[in-house]
Amino acid sequence: SHHLYVGPPGGRGSGEAAEALHRADVILALGTRLNQPTTFWDYRVINRETQIVQVDIDAREIGRNYPVAVGIVGDAKAVAEQLLRALRETYPQGRPKEAWRSEVATLAARRQARLQAERSLTGTPMMPQRVYPELRRVLPRDCMVTIDAGVAPGLAYDRLHFETPRTLFNYAGHGGLGMGYCVGLGTKLGRPDRPAVSLQGDGGFLYTSQEINTAVRWRIPLVSIVLNNSCHGAEKAQQQRHFGARYIGVDLVNPRFDKLAEVYGARGMYVERPEEIADALKEALASNGPSVIEIPVAEYFPAPAPTPGGAGRH
Repeated sequence: SHHLYVGPPGGRGSGEAAEALHRADVILALGTRLNQPTTFWDYRVINRETQIVQVDIDAREIGRNYPVAVGIVGDAKAVAEQLLRALRETYPQGRPKEAWRSEVATLAARRQARLQAERSLTGTPMMPQRVYPELRRVLPRDCMVTIDAGVAPGLAYDRLHFETPRTLFNYAGHGGLGMGYCVGLGTKLGRPDRPAVSLQGDGGFLYTSQEINTAVRWRIPLVSIVLNNSCHGAEKAQQQRHFGARYIGVDLVNPRFDKLAEVYGARGMYVERPEEIADALKEALASNGPSVIEIPVAEYFPAPAPTPGGAGRH
């Protein structure tokens, strides 16, 4: 929510973040591998002249994907605190870069305008972008959110707020489809004192939906949100882009996931209108039991991963 935040980088990130990365003279990479989730393997995202300072607790990750000017092996938080102390001692009055601050502020404002415009999206079924303003209204600040691989759930990276540590859980790379529900169960077992929500598409949820049985047997109060567009969205987008919309093996015939949850003994909810989302999520979080909220959404074929020059996913 910082006024200079330009969004996350990577294939499920923002075009504004891609532009900021490309324009930067120096990038401080704290605990990031600079791999597929961050850059989508597009070496145009980071400028060749940009100097990278990479901090990672695993020495093998330093310079593994991008050449670095400085590599620091250490805990990201501890190193960041040391760097801040050194900067304050070296520049007690600060050393503002007003031109760069202005550029970043422009990118941040453009991103906010884009996200605000998504509140006006109409249509039935709703566009997946329309889900996130409603979720943001209700999700508790300390809620643990697990994001499965896929287009519709992946929109969460640029649209939900993660303000506190240990609130975002996702795959480490290469799109681990189907991990969302099981990892969500694990987060709730690990921190039963905090609310937990998992976000999946229908394709990802089909991989592990049988674990609703586990949630019911062990009384794990995870709220699962299934964004159902009746297809493998990422693969269908690629087939549209590269094979002239000749689709093979990407359209799905699904059960009603809310009814499937009820068969297992969990709470099932079916939400078709944006204005119903917040109340459904409130009810599910308050129920203290496993819940599945199915939201039918329209197919959405995003542009390729963000690249310099403004082209990218929005």
